[in-house]
Amino acid sequence: IKDDGTWNPTIFNFDTSLTPYGGDLELINHLSIELALPRPHPMTENAMVTHAARLISGSNGAIMEILPEFEYFRDIVFHFKHAVSGATSTPDVEDGYIWLPTDATLHWSVKSISDENKTLQYHVTAFRGHLQEFVDPAAAVQKDKTQQNAFASFLSMFSKSKVARSKLSCADPTNIVNSCGEKFIKGKAKPVSVKNEDDILHLTNEELPTFGGVLTPADSERFLQFFTVPYLRIPLILDFFANGDPGRLVALKTKSLQLIVDAALFEPG
Repeated sequence: IKDDGTWNPTIFNFDTSLTPYGGDLELINHLSIELALPRPHPMTENAMVTHAARLISGSNGAIMEILPEFEYFRDIVFHFKHAVSGATSTPDVEDGYIWLPTDATLHWSVKSISDENKTLQYHVTAFRGHLQEFVDPAAAVQKDKTQQNAFASFLSMFSKSKVARSKLSCADPTNIVNSCGEKFIKGKAKPVSVKNEDDILHLTNEELPTFGGVLTPADSERFLQFFTVPYLRIPLILDFFANGDPGRLVALKTKSLQLIVDAALFEPG
């Protein structure tokens, strides 16, 4: 549902649910009509979910046979979303083991959610049959039980740790503020949610991340606002560093800023 109340269906929301819904059901319904594929009767929601799950996973190969590019598109979207929102994609292996491109091939099937709930969901494996799971985006961010500082916690999202990531994107304004704001680093404030420009305008100078003083509070506020408009943030961020105060470009020597800009430019989604 968009802010104006209209419904904007999207497809392949694997990071949200491994059971097809919304746009997936609409897509499969239209494809079934266009390709003259049998549809369930009666067309209940549960029946359509089962129908869509089998077609999208390839358990029912009717669509893959006619539209082989559908399988490639599905796998590309899954890999992109898993790169951002997934749990660890590979199992522990012996030292020196080299993964091959073929190991990343996704193998799809469907299984019931549980013995009680017979709704089908995707079961996707790769890398020696390792289950490809997604991190729950609503999972609470656990406090670091060590004396590790907030910046080290921020960097850990880029590490090869097997610990599931509870906050998914380094280009997320909420994550940037809570990880890099001086007041939050010192533990003097509770985490805040930053979703729009109003949230940023209500931050105090102590809550705005200056990345060690390389950005002024005003520049930090402007920089953070770019992350609230995902589809415009790339040109805005590049212009911010390229065509403004030369000191901003020098600020990119700061590792945390490098990681944030890198995520904003190259993270899929």
